[in-house]
Amino acid sequence: MRVKLRYVYISGSLCIFAFLIIHFVGIIHSNLLLEVGLAQNEQGQYFIAEIDASSEGYKQNLREGDIIVAVNGTPIEKVDGPVRYGNLTQVHSIDLLRISREGALVAEHYDIKNKSSVYHTFTQLVVPGATFVFLAVLSLLLYRRKSGERAAELLILFFLLVGVTYFAGYASSRSDLIARITMSCLLPLIPLVFIHFLQVHLKRFNVLFLSTFLIKIFYGFVILLGMLATLSLVIYSWDRSLYSLIRLIVIGFFVVGILYSIFKLLYLYINYKSSALKSMFKIMLTGQILSFTPFILLSAVPIVFGVDLIPYEITTIFLFLMPVTYFYLLTAKQLFDIDFAFSRFKYDLFIAFIPALMIVAVLAIIQSRPEYDWIKWVQMFLVVYLSITTFLFFKEKIDCYFRPKLFRELHHYQGSLERFSQQISKVMKISDLEAALNKEINEILPVNRSAFFEIDEAENLRTLHPLVDDSGQEIHLHFVSQSPVLKVGEVIQLQQGILLVIGRHKKSVHLLWIDHKKNHIKFNREEINWLSTIANYASIVYENLYLIEGLIEDLEAEMKKEHHGTPWVLRLIFNLSENERRKLAADLHDSALQDQLIWLRRLETLISDHDISTEILPELLQIKEGLLDVIYQIRETCNELRPPLLREAGIVKALEILFEYAQLQSNYTITFTSSPIGELDDELVITIYRIVQELLRNAAKHAKANQIELELDQKEYLYFRYKDDGVGMNIVDIKESFQHMGLSGIKERVASLEGKCTFNSEKGKGLEVIIYLPTTTFAEEKNRGGDGDDTYLVG
Repeated sequence: MRVKLRYVYISGSLCIFAFLIIHFVGIIHSNLLLEVGLAQNEQGQYFIAEIDASSEGYKQNLREGDIIVAVNGTPIEKVDGPVRYGNLTQVHSIDLLRISREGALVAEHYDIKNKSSVYHTFTQLVVPGATFVFLAVLSLLLYRRKSGERAAELLILFFLLVGVTYFAGYASSRSDLIARITMSCLLPLIPLVFIHFLQVHLKRFNVLFLSTFLIKIFYGFVILLGMLATLSLVIYSWDRSLYSLIRLIVIGFFVVGILYSIFKLLYLYINYKSSALKSMFKIMLTGQILSFTPFILLSAVPIVFGVDLIPYEITTIFLFLMPVTYFYLLTAKQLFDIDFAFSRFKYDLFIAFIPALMIVAVLAIIQSRPEYDWIKWVQMFLVVYLSITTFLFFKEKIDCYFRPKLFRELHHYQGSLERFSQQISKVMKISDLEAALNKEINEILPVNRSAFFEIDEAENLRTLHPLVDDSGQEIHLHFVSQSPVLKVGEVIQLQQGILLVIGRHKKSVHLLWIDHKKNHIKFNREEINWLSTIANYASIVYENLYLIEGLIEDLEAEMKKEHHGTPWVLRLIFNLSENERRKLAADLHDSALQDQLIWLRRLETLISDHDISTEILPELLQIKEGLLDVIYQIRETCNELRPPLLREAGIVKALEILFEYAQLQSNYTITFTSSPIGELDDELVITIYRIVQELLRNAAKHAKANQIELELDQKEYLYFRYKDDGVGMNIVDIKESFQHMGLSGIKERVASLEGKCTFNSEKGKGLEVIIYLPTTTFAEEKNRGGDGDDTYLVG
């Protein structure tokens, strides 16, 4: 039963609104608005007291001072409009008395041509009609989307009241009784229904706009006011001042209601500006202020000062913004970022002021010149066109200079990118990269949840398995990308949040799902650009991590092969080894060795500057000798790790120094012959040096040699020969001896430089090693770079 009554109520209301609209359209279309104000003189005659030169009445030959005798053939005293409302409306003919130049009263009769101008037809019929249709469409959409919601029903009623009252205003200016009753009843109802809507809508967010008790009282007052206004209009015997008073109360209630809603929203915005409701209240305030400000500032206020700046028919068009605002608030799942829009709008207002001022100044100069009209139009076009072109040309530089100073969020995003780039420079694992990315996004954006995942790009329809976010909740996502290939930095809008493409590897695509923001605001353009940029940063790290992972896999595979891998792998390993040896030698020399020297100097000072008993002195001298031994060992270790003068003096001089030291430490004699050796690559030099070290170490430890011969020669290749008179070995056992004599290292070093190595030995006849190393191949590769140049891998 209640549902049927509800539909009867809705149907009846729609029929009444439809009847009123049809009636108002007929009144406006068939009656010209003369805009003539009447007054009574001392003799009780009605005369034209006010008429504007641009009004339709003036165009119909009516003038100030004309005494109206009859309207439409009826004496003026018996016509309701002039008597009750003081204006001429619904006029088809008029009889009047006009004072001639001689001062005599002359009777005149005029037939009024009720044909409105294009401007009046557009502003008084087309614009209200389009407004009503627009509001009706919004109401229908709102009813279909939010059927049964109390807030939606009140907003629909508000839309219809605004549309009908808009029409009634123009019809009432033509003294139509139904229009005036409609205006008197509906005008105070508009702000009340709107306040009631806000009260119901904000109640969902636990915000009290106005108590229900007060709203009921105001509804009773509006009904009583409407009844009094109707009686004052219908009962002709009532005094005109009563109607004027009630009309003033009606307008006052409307104005006070609108102002109250604005100030109340402002109060709520201030109270909730630190909460998630900030953007909603800001959008409400913006919609209401933009709806009424143009009318107040550009039409009402200038009229007070006697200036007709912009006609009210134009400024009232901005009322469209108010219903659009609340329709959007009631139906949108996410709100647009109004702070971002405001910041851009303020910036545009700032930079557009000076160009606009210059254009107006130049146009004023053009208008003051006495050229033909068409020449002025050409001049104005050229000025505007060239000014806009110049402004756009310099806008990029203006943006670079002013935007960072006016909008701090640019520094906010720039600082984030710098901080993130520093963090990812230390990342060694994909999990660390994703953790850094997730942390940065949560610091910059107020998002609820996020999750990382991979998909196979071969799937056209992307249905993701249930994901688990940081809080442990499952996320079910389904999306179809607009592009056939997902691009790094692409942002895909979803019903729940967005997807960000952050990396690619073969057919796999790394994605980051970001939930809605906590304040339910859409991601603005700056945020989207920032996310795209940070995704591109992350993608570079993804590529590097996969490259390193692939390189490690290749190294492991190569090392598992026979002959201990390919030359480039061996070269890489030896280069890494030499780099670590240099670093270790530098650390020992700069830390441990220097500390030992300091303690040695302090001990020597203690012994020389103080009287020490004979019992303690031997102990101190023994400690001093121990320190000297440690210092010597550290120096020898440093020399072993980083041979002195190897690069500065060359391979021959470095080997001679090595031989002198080796002969002091061992019992064998070394004979070394060498031809002039030119400049060699560092890898060749260190390879020969390490091979000689290993062979000398082998001669002292295993071979028990007495005589060692070494030969070094350089032709098209580098020739090296080693021969000792040690115990020797069987060639068939050489592989086993590689494992404990270090000879495998020699063979691998030679193989790393693509050289040839031959071992000759018999038991009791010593060991001979002959090595051939190329001297041009690696120099050429180093000069041309390319795939053969792998030195970048070791720093």
